[in-house]
Amino acid sequence: MRRDDTLLARASLLSKLLKAEAGFGILGLRLFMVCVLIASAMLGLIWLFSSGLSNAMQDNARRILGGDVAVTVVNAPLDAETVARLAETGRISQVVELRATAVTDGTADARRMTIELKAVDAAYPLIGAVALAGERNLQDALAPRNGLPGAVVENALLSRLGIGIGETILIGENRFEIRDVLLREPDRLSAGTFLVGPRVLVSGGQLAATGLTERGSLLEYRTRIRFDDSSDRVAARQSIDALEPERGWEIQSPADAAERVREVTNRTTSFLGISGLAAFAIGLSGAWSAVAMWIGRRSRAIAQYRLSGATAPTVVALHAVMVAAAGLVAMAFGLAIALFGAVTLLEMLTAQLHLLWSPAGLWPTVLLVFATLTLGLGGALVAGLSGIGRIPPARALREEAGGAGLRRRDAVIAGALVAIAAVLAIAGLPNPAMAAAAAGGLVLVAVLLAGLGALIARGAGYLPGRDFLALSIRQGLGSRRSVILRTLALGIGIAGITGVVATQHSLQSAFETQIPEKAPDIVLLDVQAAQVERIRQQVAGTPGLGGLQATPFMRTRLLRVNGRPVEEALVNPDKDWVIEGDRSFSWAAEPTGAELLSGAWWPPDYDGPPLLSAEEDVMQAFDLKPGDTLTYSVLGRVFTSEVANIRKEYHRTMRPEFLVVASPEPFRNAPHGWIVSLQGRDSGVLNSFISDLSRSAANITVIDVRRLVSDATEIVEAAILGTVLIAAILLLAGSLSLAATVSADVDARRREAVALSLVGATRREIALARLAETAASGLAAALVGGAAGLVGSYWIAAGALRVDWVPGAGAIALPLALGLLTSVAAGIAGGLGALPRGRGQLARLLSS
Repeated sequence: MRRDDTLLARASLLSKLLKAEAGFGILGLRLFMVCVLIASAMLGLIWLFSSGLSNAMQDNARRILGGDVAVTVVNAPLDAETVARLAETGRISQVVELRATAVTDGTADARRMTIELKAVDAAYPLIGAVALAGERNLQDALAPRNGLPGAVVENALLSRLGIGIGETILIGENRFEIRDVLLREPDRLSAGTFLVGPRVLVSGGQLAATGLTERGSLLEYRTRIRFDDSSDRVAARQSIDALEPERGWEIQSPADAAERVREVTNRTTSFLGISGLAAFAIGLSGAWSAVAMWIGRRSRAIAQYRLSGATAPTVVALHAVMVAAAGLVAMAFGLAIALFGAVTLLEMLTAQLHLLWSPAGLWPTVLLVFATLTLGLGGALVAGLSGIGRIPPARALREEAGGAGLRRRDAVIAGALVAIAAVLAIAGLPNPAMAAAAAGGLVLVAVLLAGLGALIARGAGYLPGRDFLALSIRQGLGSRRSVILRTLALGIGIAGITGVVATQHSLQSAFETQIPEKAPDIVLLDVQAAQVERIRQQVAGTPGLGGLQATPFMRTRLLRVNGRPVEEALVNPDKDWVIEGDRSFSWAAEPTGAELLSGAWWPPDYDGPPLLSAEEDVMQAFDLKPGDTLTYSVLGRVFTSEVANIRKEYHRTMRPEFLVVASPEPFRNAPHGWIVSLQGRDSGVLNSFISDLSRSAANITVIDVRRLVSDATEIVEAAILGTVLIAAILLLAGSLSLAATVSADVDARRREAVALSLVGATRREIALARLAETAASGLAAALVGGAAGLVGSYWIAAGALRVDWVPGAGAIALPLALGLLTSVAAGIAGGLGALPRGRGQLARLLSS
């Protein structure tokens, strides 16, 4: 017979066998399919979400920045000459951003709300477009009409103040008519600050009339430049750099746009990505166990096929196609879930961030995820099916057998496929270096677990004693493949679950410290010096108010450290934010109350050259110490001062904190505002105080910290819920993997249990023997997997998320608990579960 005819005959036979097995045969792969579905859904969701958000950030970089270059100064605008020079390099647009208070106009019970005010010029926006609900032009909406300038607001302001389109609001000393609702602001992320209220857009020409631009107010002046298509961008950028004033400015390119948001996103997706890798590893382990279990259950069918004339390659091909078909179906469902979840999350997030994105950009990532999962599952399939073609039919008829062991060639192929899948998975995550380290850690854990399993199997032969229990344990642990499979599946699951639970607890602890128990109830911004004493008197005379803290507030930009430019003096890249733009600055005669790490405070009556108290972050950024000098700019003037002391940082208190504090002279006489924080024991009294203050001092911006704390609490609870959900998914994946190994153990032990019962073994003795076997694997998996999970969580918390590692007692006890519970479950299932109940079932098993 020709070779082609032989191949056709084999193909025809394989097709017939597949039709016969299409129902019951593939139905037996339910556990395998669930493992594949979970791994596909979790890895796909994380990868697609990360890719979509990264692409959106990259595609919107110029829109986020608002131009090709943006320069920002605070407190005082750029001089006219500098602006004119900037205009020579391209088209420019100038906006001013500040916090203010919007007050309902024309009502007896005026309501007020903190807003994020942006005053724009006629050229805004240079790139992108502002989307309004009424679909009108922004400049038309802001133009004066019937003597009133227009304002465009976010819907949150309308709903919270209870007003609508056409009504007026008071901002500072100027009235504005609400003309439209703001839907999308192309440069929303360019501010890089936490928005405490809804956005309000007004015309730049109307800002001065509000009275909010007095010297010392907290204003940010942003100038955007858009180059012509024919411009020499390198030369234009160099000319802009050469214009930098002595006081300094913050200059950004599209690559710098929304850097803080991108950093937070990368940290979050790095954690999710590593969780996805853990789920992928657990899923592959479970898939391997499930396939091995399925093959063990089908050993009789395999023997019958062989005895009926089917060749070994045909039998292998039959089972390979069945497993592949089941895997593809499960993978398709998993990827569909991942795609739906990623699109839903991206729609919500990009709407919140005012970004444009297209779902069509996800398809290359979908294909890459599919390729990665296919290769990984292919490796699990090769390992699970290895050796079934070499099962002796006569042996398979006498007893159930899971195969003839993993052949070296199959092990190499399986390892290569999984390694390629791991490389693709690592390359697709936002932090490939961290993902590679995580993958390497998982490989190391797998090797250690497999080695321990082999040692346990080998050591079983040296167990002392000749009683039934010892002999039964020795026989049960004699199968090295079974012990390694059980230890590996259990250990990988424990490592992944422990790592995520410990990281989740660290995140929860970090979030909770950001919501202090004793935060101020309100913070007042832009308070003028003459108003501070009046507020002190009002608070002192109002029962229910207290805890007042008033601090002068200015902005500074660090220029040089010991005569060297700050860019060259920086020794800690993680602290580079201290040199990015203007930072908080204050002056004080008395110590602030913060602990001094080194140096001493100046005398209360000190009136010499200005001295500085630098916060701990500045010390870490430049390896600063008392006696060093800092050169900095304040209100356009440049100073060089000696560092007198280093203060401990107290972030997340929601009270004013300052990067640099100076001695009073000469700053006490410079134009500046004050920040006042206070607490109220009675909410009604506090609200009445805010109302009185808004009527008597329109320039003061009131930030209601109570609402911010409430919003932050909701965000924290949502983040904690998300990490708990990830841990639960990993626990489910690990449970399925363990279920596969326990189920396989039951099948392997059923005949053995029957034989032992016939020679007089009791159910208690069989259960104890099985419990001792599984306890050995469970203890090894708990020790190695638990330690690996804790080490991994420390690495993720400190490296990816940059939070303190606080694993919690639960994460430390969890590995032993999981090892113990699974050992008991496997022992009971392998002992009592495998033992036939009643003489009828025993007779049926013996007759089969």
